[in-house]
Amino acid sequence: MSKKTKIRKFDNGAFRDTSDGKYDYFGFRNPLIEQSFAKYMHEHRKMSDGTYRDADNWWAGWDKEISLQSMIRHLEDLQAIQAGLIVFELRYNGGVHKIYLTGGIEKANEKVKEWKESDIGFKWITAEDCLNAIRFNSGAYLLQELK
Repeated sequence: MSKKTKIRKFDNGAFRDTSDGKYDYFGFRNPLIEQSFAKYMHEHRKMSDGTYRDADNWWAGWDKEISLQSMIRHLEDLQAIQAGLIVFELRYNGGVHKIYLTGGIEKANEKVKEWKESDIGFKWITAEDCLNAIRFNSGAYLLQELK
């Protein structure tokens, strides 16, 4: 007994099977999320010497533990933001340090003013940053799992 397949016929004479049962990659993606992730990934391509690594450089992989450690750090930052804290990443003395501030935006702006007057490099960490980092690390981990 053969199963009859539905066929689509287009005005120009072309024929195609239906998309029934096929993955809907288009529907699974959202342009706002893809743009946010591409921006995040592009910003993190820049190397300390000012050059850019290839966008697919991460496909070569690393230990899953590295991805898991990073994912957990970003999850902690996201939890802090959800709890109402303001999160900064500071770079000085060759290291990266996280600062969680209470006291709202006014206190954060005071700190930013202090940091601008010093040699401390800083970045305000947003929930969007955290979620993109978690997405990236999840993908890197999954890629190693699939290899």
